[in-house]
Amino acid sequence: MSKEQTVINYYVICNRLKDIIRTGWKDWHVQRERIESVAEHIFGTQMLAIAMKSEYKYDVDISKVICMLAVHELGEAVIGDLTQFEIDTKDKEKNRT
Repeated sequence: MSKEQTVINYYVICNRLKDIIRTGWKDWHVQRERIESVAEHIFGTQMLAIAMKSEYKYDVDISKVICMLAVHELGEAVIGDLTQFEIDTKDKEKNRT
């Protein structure tokens, strides 16, 4: 597979997160016209990290934090957004493969 195809495949997987609604919103029967997707959650946590770094002057590598937040939820594009009530960490790891 070419580097270009690898990048495109990664992009396609990442875009799936836009269509995956966060399970917690559904489980808790949040009454909103529109509820948050996993992609929106990732974006929000990245913006929160930037704001906290700016305001509190934490000694962290913000680029690394932003990348970690970006890939942390990536597996959910394949296995879905599972809460701790649905599956434990060990099973989540096993289902990733």
